[in-house]
Amino acid sequence: MSGTIWLITEDESDKVIVEALVRKKGFDIQVARLKLTGGSGGVDRLAHQLERLIRDAKDMKKPNDCIVVLHDADIHMQQSNRQTYEQIRRICKDNKVTLILARDEIEAWLLADSGICKWLGIRPRNHDEETKPKDKLNSLLDQKHNMKYRERNQEKILAHLNGDGDTHSPSMQEALQHLEDAPCTK
Repeated sequence: MSGTIWLITEDESDKVIVEALVRKKGFDIQVARLKLTGGSGGVDRLAHQLERLIRDAKDMKKPNDCIVVLHDADIHMQQSNRQTYEQIRRICKDNKVTLILARDEIEAWLLADSGICKWLGIRPRNHDEETKPKDKLNSLLDQKHNMKYRERNQEKILAHLNGDGDTHSPSMQEALQHLEDAPCTK
């Protein structure tokens, strides 16, 4: 087996999506989660805790492991205040840590997957540049399966994942390329 990805995300559900994608794509790798403390806050909480989490990961990391930070780009939501996003980028660069951005939200990757789209009764396509793909996914789940996009339903949703969303989602394709090039997948 290859190394371990020490994964730091703004939200626990993002980690579950990455783990499912890694399995579907056939990466021979472990995904270790590093959890944020506290309740809500998304990228603000991530920025505040990121240096500590990277230090923790470096303490546990073996030579063929890698550290990856993943968060939503939120390009439509936060145009006026990008300081937090820049802070995260700078911390990752200073610590030589891979930063992966899901445009606009990671749920766009799910809406690009043929298996999930078939289950939802839509065609897979690129949702990277759309506003609030999470809301669209939630609406489709409610309409088609009378469920909400919540942690307790995530396993049911991801059971339909084919892992081919990178054919439609440039940000997912870029994320997978980062993983393919990472030392932990060699």
